[in-house]
Amino acid sequence: MTMMLLHRSRRGARAVRRPAGLWLPVAWLLLAALAAAMPLAARAAPGSAIAWPAILFPDKNLSPYWVAELIVQNKIPMQIQAFDVDGDTRKAQRFYQEWLGGKADYSETTLEGIPIVGARDGNFRITVEFRPLPSGKQQVRISSAWLHGAVPQLVSDQLQRRSYLAMPMGTDEFSDTFSFDADRVNRTTVWGNTLSVEANELYIREQALVAGWTVLSRKTIKGGTRAQVVLRRGGQEAVIAIAHNGVGCSIVVSNTLPQA
Repeated sequence: MTMMLLHRSRRGARAVRRPAGLWLPVAWLLLAALAAAMPLAARAAPGSAIAWPAILFPDKNLSPYWVAELIVQNKIPMQIQAFDVDGDTRKAQRFYQEWLGGKADYSETTLEGIPIVGARDGNFRITVEFRPLPSGKQQVRISSAWLHGAVPQLVSDQLQRRSYLAMPMGTDEFSDTFSFDADRVNRTTVWGNTLSVEANELYIREQALVAGWTVLSRKTIKGGTRAQVVLRRGGQEAVIAIAHNGVGCSIVVSNTLPQA
């Protein structure tokens, strides 16, 4: 359950069959983009009143940082912290195996070579991953996701509507992620369909124009296999990236707008 990628498929009225394994790499690119490190306690967010589980660290001299103080992925509130270590992570792995091993629903697994341990803490699922970094260091990433009980609704219907961009009929939505800053919010969605890059770009752009957006830029590269459109409406700016992958198209929409 690396970074708790919570899949949700939402289809149009004339849905198309999704080729197996087609969109997952794009979803992981999305999550990597959301994982830009932020200073600890640097953000205020709608979930600040949530009683998040206390996260323990194996050494008081570590410097934990926020990967995401609050994201809402497919309606699931999540927090992600991390710290980096030199050398291997065996000491940290033993620490979290002992700590989480005493909690309910404890599990250990390995996904694409990354060791993962997790357990339930009240309404939350705590997951710890041990992953190498390009710098040569090792990152220990701890996520808390509200998966049990009555999950709070942190994204209003108004915010859903304000940040929505129309997609062609038959398009699947695979991920819908809100991340919050002090006064702004980003909504990043991952979609897929079997239309061409050109057909997707044309539909999304024309529907955006009807909805009051202005096209700031648009370009097609690599022989028409990729396209990017940048839109603006009031205080919002949206970047749409479309890529053909041999079977269909992957679409990532990143829309940043004021919270109010």
